[in-house]
Amino acid sequence: MVELISVSGILVICALSAGLLRTSPTQNCALEHSRAPYKTHPTKLVVRPWLGQHQVFGIFKIPLRYRSGRTYSGTLTVQSFTSEFLPDSQPQTQRIDDVVAEPGYYLVRGYVPTRIALWFLMTGRFSQLRSPCDWTLELIQRSP
Repeated sequence: MVELISVSGILVICALSAGLLRTSPTQNCALEHSRAPYKTHPTKLVVRPWLGQHQVFGIFKIPLRYRSGRTYSGTLTVQSFTSEFLPDSQPQTQRIDDVVAEPGYYLVRGYVPTRIALWFLMTGRFSQLRSPCDWTLELIQRSP
């Protein structure tokens, strides 16, 4: 009897998760570019925490002038989660998956740890994790 309840619970969780996976974010947020500090939303999100480490990230287009971590530092925010973002921590690239950078820009990935993504899922905030409007990358000039 206990095994039947456990199996039923797992099936319900799988069905709910499958529903969440199929629905795409319906929000259309305008990119809020600003100069000081520079803020932007991701061009594309990849949210697959069940596949393991490094499977929850946003792809951001960044102007080339923000490429030096010695001059600029940043913060990645997804709702209540905030982490430090260093422009030099990733190679500068012009193409990630199907996203191509425009002239004068480069692409970076901003990662959310898998444990944080699973916490969003378990607390019913997974749709926020999948919404580009809820992700913000902010870059500011370091003090001399």
